[in-house]
Amino acid sequence: MKKISLKHAFVTSAILMALSGCGSSDNDTVRVVPVEPTPDLGSVSLTAVFGGCATADSQTDIEIIFHDESGAVVATANPDENGAYQGDIPENAKHISVVDTIAREDSRTPRKIYTHMDISGDVNLGTMVFDSPQECSAAAVIPCQTYFVDVEDAAVAYPDYMMVTKGLDSTFLNYAYKAPLGESLKKAHLCQGEKYIPFAVVSDDKEIVKLAHVEPNVDANIGVFQLLAEDFSHDGVAITAPELDEGADIVIAFYIKGKQETAGYELLFNMPAFTASAIFPELADYSLYSARVVDDIDLDVFQLIRTSYSESAISSEGEVSFTNLVELDNGLGQAFLSGHDSSNFSFSYDFSSLDDRLKLVDWQFSFLSSEGESYQWHITGGTAGNIPEFKFGSVFTSDSVEFNALSSFQISLSAYPKGPTALNDYRTFLATQDKDDFSKTENQSYIQFDYKFINKSGRID
Repeated sequence: MKKISLKHAFVTSAILMALSGCGSSDNDTVRVVPVEPTPDLGSVSLTAVFGGCATADSQTDIEIIFHDESGAVVATANPDENGAYQGDIPENAKHISVVDTIAREDSRTPRKIYTHMDISGDVNLGTMVFDSPQECSAAAVIPCQTYFVDVEDAAVAYPDYMMVTKGLDSTFLNYAYKAPLGESLKKAHLCQGEKYIPFAVVSDDKEIVKLAHVEPNVDANIGVFQLLAEDFSHDGVAITAPELDEGADIVIAFYIKGKQETAGYELLFNMPAFTASAIFPELADYSLYSARVVDDIDLDVFQLIRTSYSESAISSEGEVSFTNLVELDNGLGQAFLSGHDSSNFSFSYDFSSLDDRLKLVDWQFSFLSSEGESYQWHITGGTAGNIPEFKFGSVFTSDSVEFNALSSFQISLSAYPKGPTALNDYRTFLATQDKDDFSKTENQSYIQFDYKFINKSGRID
């Protein structure tokens, strides 16, 4: 096993000189035979950071391990003091793992491993976040401010309408005030630096929706602000929604462009479709339509929960450029489990027939090692491939981990369909994109399909 420096992996070159002929004849010649240089395997860059109040040193407490095709260790490295690493891909290296090496006293705080399979070219793997290795003191949070609201004026103007606002510490516009509206003060909340409180009035048939986006102007003497009929100045534009299966969970998200030229889009609030199916183009710069469908199946050892999710852009006229959901009706999850040897962590998989738009798979495992330490292991790769018997030297061993002993695990397949197709180009796209910059068409469409396996031996029905 070789230790490589931060900037470069080992690169060798040589020239072999061979002499032909004999004696001292004038015909003696020198033939120079160059050795073919090692192919340029590309480079890899990444950042490893500890979240929360960690005092860990990324340079010494995070280890980068390069694996060959069989999963064996071929080289190791460490990020710099800022958690950044960039270096050439070593010869024979095909996979890379980024490992938290800090032992935990409390098994509730897991050590994380991120393994990226089939790296090649100049690939950016982005930022990997590791859990703090120690207990944190309570973080300073911006408290929620609760206001009392006099809604009588609005209630008179909109009789028989439902009035909704956000719940406490929530972004969802789904908290309905109880009728009759005008008889008592209502509560409303501002949280985490928010400046405005959204209110909506919705007719019984949900055909009419009006929105108020109000900065509280509280009467200092009584601690109350009035919600006036004139505050509801934003008319809802009905959404032309796609036909989805009954039970689909639909949420509309509203964003506003940041004030700085380089700023992305900031979330204003979310509105479930059961509240109203409308947008407010005079207020929001971008509206996003998300759809989710879920089903579950009982297998021999596990309960399998399948979730399909998509995000789509909504035009200012209410037209949804719908991103089709990945079909739930497939047997790939069951087929994988029934065909897998539960005694080891090495196997082949193929989800390429699930949906040709999908580009990345993320295996997510949580377990205890033979030493009793808690781990979370992410393994990412293309939609078809082979997970070898990964070795981690003295850092960690997976030999004692069995599938059927896991309390749960998850397989997530995802894609921005308009992003790059090649695996490592797509990884670099994910690492460098601002996913909330909805001015870019590749960010306006997203799909994800999850298989979540829950061990029935630990389930309480």
